[in-house]
Amino acid sequence: MATPAHALMSQLPIDDKKRTTLTLPASLLDAAEQLATRRSTTISAIVAQALEAGMPALVRKDRALQTYETLRAALGDLTEEEQLLVDGIRLTPLADLPADER
Repeated sequence: MATPAHALMSQLPIDDKKRTTLTLPASLLDAAEQLATRRSTTISAIVAQALEAGMPALVRKDRALQTYETLRAALGDLTEEEQLLVDGIRLTPLADLPADER
């Protein structure tokens, strides 16, 4: 199983840094600058903390999307009724089921 993104981030040595240029919405950059000033730190540190905090959620969302796309590709030729059957959803009305199966 893959290591979660936040675990990877926390394992990186502090010296293991790369430079990049980001284009951010002005409101986000303003908020990062204000927070950096209040905390007496750099904008880079604030952006790194924000990415580290949010990266696990982005990874989860990406995995969920990949799973959805895989299922959609695998089940794409099935009718809606066939897909529901594969999902384990009964299409039989409860009234038509024996009492012990309701």
